[in-house]
Amino acid sequence: MFKISGSFRDPCGYVYNDAGRIIRTVNSTYREHWEWAVNSGLFTSLTERHLLPKFDEIAPQAGAWKTLEVEKIPWISYPYEWSFYQLRDAASLTLELQTEALKHSLSLKDASAYNVQFIGSQPIFIDLLSFEKRTPNAPWAGYRQFCMQFLAPLAMASYEPRLGRMPAGWIGGIPLNLAWKLLPWKSFFCAGLQMHIHMHGWAEQKYGDTRKAAPKVRQVKINDKALLELVGSLRRTVDSLRGPSIPGDWTDYYSNTNYSDKASAAKLQIVELAVKQTGGGLLGHDLGANTGRFSAVMAPYFEQVVASDIDAPAVGRHYLWLQQSGNTAISKKILPLVLDLSNPSPGIGWANSERMPWAARGEADFVCALALTHHLYFTEGIPWERQASFFAALLRTGGSLLLEFIPHEDSQVQRMLAARDELFADYELGGLCTSFGAYFQKVQSWSLPDSCRKLILFRKVN
Repeated sequence: MFKISGSFRDPCGYVYNDAGRIIRTVNSTYREHWEWAVNSGLFTSLTERHLLPKFDEIAPQAGAWKTLEVEKIPWISYPYEWSFYQLRDAASLTLELQTEALKHSLSLKDASAYNVQFIGSQPIFIDLLSFEKRTPNAPWAGYRQFCMQFLAPLAMASYEPRLGRMPAGWIGGIPLNLAWKLLPWKSFFCAGLQMHIHMHGWAEQKYGDTRKAAPKVRQVKINDKALLELVGSLRRTVDSLRGPSIPGDWTDYYSNTNYSDKASAAKLQIVELAVKQTGGGLLGHDLGANTGRFSAVMAPYFEQVVASDIDAPAVGRHYLWLQQSGNTAISKKILPLVLDLSNPSPGIGWANSERMPWAARGEADFVCALALTHHLYFTEGIPWERQASFFAALLRTGGSLLLEFIPHEDSQVQRMLAARDELFADYELGGLCTSFGAYFQKVQSWSLPDSCRKLILFRKVN
């Protein structure tokens, strides 16, 4: 059993991983708040609505007042890996929980975006110890954090989707006096952004010396009605923000490829055949998933499919499609994420371990990398041997890799190299197989009809 490093900031308890079981301890300092939340019926209501993970009390660990076994989240993700729509849903969930908590004389003591995870396309609030008894007329302790970790990133991403990755640089949230300066002038005409970002950021800059601001803060009183109005204002502001209308680089990829209908149908059949042959498993990766056509084929065979792509608008479209599809068997199993494979999410936070590197969050049973390796090779300059070692690191021994090789004569490759003089003599199928052979055994290959492309299935042996 080992401690999950991201939980060390909470003095009320700790989270452990015990051979895949998630264990949460509750310290005696939190007893009053826990008993109030349990006896009020809040936890029962929220778990029945799948807004909180299920949990059961087990024998307490040494030094703990209570110990819980908590429902495990299949894949941990972070706000800087979410599309605009995922972050907006996470913000809405946080505000909904604050509203429900106030009805039970409770309040969220923080409003961290890291308290929210996703099971497929469903957000869920994982921090059971965030609820505390409300002190009468006290301001909401999580208000500033909500603005920094939800509202500011949403506002910026609504104007420019690439800013969605900014929270990785500020683990505590985007400073409001920075967000205030980065937002375009037209954001001043949104009353909610004007109040919660611009005026808030201006006030923080003016009263940056907390010694001067402390007496004013202590004088602030806010009753339940006013607090509900504040939460309502935040909710209206969040709801008013719209995802970026700027099309992504690859959002319309499937309608702008050089595949014939016959080749596209064959590719779908090959992916399903490859997954069936390998037997599926707990975790599958669809790298370069775009809007998820192949993720949907993989989903029935895995507990979780992580569908990652560099294009934030494409990931957002995938997420919305999952929510609107009505197919819960698919939507609960596919997690779309924004990921630049040439620069995947690193370990950040205290000692570079508070938030885990993307590649270290679990070994996969299957990795699907279609129409991807040529981008890594030509655009990012990542040679075959580096790609092979990276893919191998994602897989358990015996796990499978399905990749697509696109030769020089393919029109997409020719377009990529049209303005380049390099020869790229090593970019050929034999060089790929030699490099991948250091980690994998080739199982099978398929040629796509009406195409010069090949799909190759490997099994990890080293």
